[in-house]
Amino acid sequence: MLGAIVRGQGAYLATRLRHLTGRVPAGARELAFADFTPPDSALARLSEEAADEQSPAVRGHGYRTWAFGGALAVLDGAHPDPEQFYVAALLHDYGCDTITAGEDFVLRSAARAAQCAADAGLEALGPAIGDAICVHPTAGITIEKDGAEGFYVQAGASFDLAGLRCGDLPRTFADQVHAAHPRASATSAFIDIVNREAAAQPGGRFAQLRRCGFTALMRLNPVDPD
Repeated sequence: MLGAIVRGQGAYLATRLRHLTGRVPAGARELAFADFTPPDSALARLSEEAADEQSPAVRGHGYRTWAFGGALAVLDGAHPDPEQFYVAALLHDYGCDTITAGEDFVLRSAARAAQCAADAGLEALGPAIGDAICVHPTAGITIEKDGAEGFYVQAGASFDLAGLRCGDLPRTFADQVHAAHPRASATSAFIDIVNREAAAQPGGRFAQLRRCGFTALMRLNPVDPD
């Protein structure tokens, strides 16, 4: 994981340079948030109801994760399952609102998503959505090994919280997402969440990310309009 974090920091510097110049990859300028529509299903609606149970900072981050992760997937030519990705994105940090010593927050997030699947009569989807949620804070995950859903939950969340891959999407797209789902005090809220989760799980992934400077990257997030 440390090696993956170091490689990610190198990629972060490169994407910051692209962000400064505004030279996004070919095809990125055509992306518009209005083209991204949520799945029309009972499971999607149940996940939205569950998302409303979250604090405003966590709820907004979930929707922005879906938008940014979905746009990066389009740019990469990847195809995460739309419904499973939507649910995983909206609820991936559900457990962050109730930090519990000795229990990784993703377990509570995955359990809530699984309940949504069961309530929609799709209990068999619960493990797959839970897997996507559980892998998302892990450095070095890949589509091939960990699935497109978890990979793009991580990509969207990292874009939103720390600006990773910020040079891959045009600023106009980020502005459109922020207009629909304002950041408010998301940066300070999530720095507090990372610190509390790291204290509750000293050997956990958030603790490792904090030791490697993730909260510093959050403070320097170039896509945070505040």
